[in-house]
Amino acid sequence: MAYTNRHFIKNFLEQHVSTGQIVIDGFAKEGQNTRFLASRVGKDGQVLSFHDTKEEANKTAASLFMVGLQDRATILNGGLSDASLKQELGHLTKVDLIVFDYMDDTVDEDTIEEAVSAAWPYLRAGGTLLLTVGAASKAAGSAVGEALDGVGSEATFTAVDGQSVLLEKEASED
Repeated sequence: MAYTNRHFIKNFLEQHVSTGQIVIDGFAKEGQNTRFLASRVGKDGQVLSFHDTKEEANKTAASLFMVGLQDRATILNGGLSDASLKQELGHLTKVDLIVFDYMDDTVDEDTIEEAVSAAWPYLRAGGTLLLTVGAASKAAGSAVGEALDGVGSEATFTAVDGQSVLLEKEASED
C-alpha cells in the first residue's frame, strides 16, 4: 500500500479532532474536510470554513445540509484573513486546530505564508496547524514554520503526492 497525504490527513484528523473543539478549515474548496470536521466536533464544537468563491461556499453549505451538519459549521465566502478571523472569533477566542489543505492546487509560498501568519495568533497554546501542499508546492510547505513565533514542535510527512507539515504552538503561549 502506498501512503499518501490524503491518507495522512484523514488519519490525523480522526485521531486529533474531538467533540467540543473549534476548528478552522482555512482553504475549504468544496468542503470535504469541513464536512468531516463538522462530524467530529459534535454539537458543542464549531468549524469555520473559508472559501475563495461563492460557488464553493454554496456547495459546502448544501453538502452540510444534506447530512444534517449545518449547525456545526460557519461557511465564509472570501479567503481567510486577519480581519475575517477577528470578525468571527473576536480577540479572545482561540481555536484548537487549523487546517490548510492545498493538496490539489499549486500555491505560491507568499499565499501560504500570508494565510498561516493570519491564522497563527488565533491558535490556542498547545493547538496544531496542519498544512498540506501538493507535490508542486513542497518547497513552500517546508519553510512555513520558520516565519512563526512560538512553534513548539514541527513534524513533516512527505509522500509522492505532496507534503504535510504539523506545527504545534508552544504550550506556554496564550
